[in-house]
Amino acid sequence: MLSCSLLAACGKKTEEAPKAAAAAPKAAVMSGTRLDAAIADALSSPAPAPASPADLAIEAHSILTKYPGKNAAELLGVPEVSEKLRNALTKLSQDKDLQARINSTVDLAAQIKGLDGTPGSAKLDLDMKGYDQPRTARMLQSVLSEDPKQLVAFLVDEIGEAAPDLSYGGKDRAPNGVSIVPNPAATPPKTDLPD
Repeated sequence: MLSCSLLAACGKKTEEAPKAAAAAPKAAVMSGTRLDAAIADALSSPAPAPASPADLAIEAHSILTKYPGKNAAELLGVPEVSEKLRNALTKLSQDKDLQARINSTVDLAAQIKGLDGTPGSAKLDLDMKGYDQPRTARMLQSVLSEDPKQLVAFLVDEIGEAAPDLSYGGKDRAPNGVSIVPNPAATPPKTDLPD
């Protein structure tokens, strides 16, 4: 551009000036709806990336360090965990396939334990008060992820680990706190009809 100005000042014609004017881009015309969507997209923050397993492990360790006197069940109520648990459970309530996975695992464990009944006639009773630190950290990581798949994977692993103790060991509650018990909500109420 400076060379065009210098040549023009010397009285020489230059063809670069008209080319530069012709090369200027024209403004794109957008409909109001597309423009609104483009503005909203530009101003919205991107969805946060899921935390890596290493980040979740660090966060779980931080919580365990911050609350050394709390057991696993109590840790679910601390502010750093409770909101994430609520989010994970909300997502789980919207995913019928994941719910079916938990229910089928409980039903299988009930059969292994020797409980009679139709699917849904048994339920999981999980006592986390006796969790050791590594198990508590795994539980925290599944909750902190806010991913219902990780939460379900943790529960299914816990039930699977407990199955031998519940069936062959004849225990009511496995060492990891899992118990499979009859589900009174699944049995139809008895009606007293006169004979």
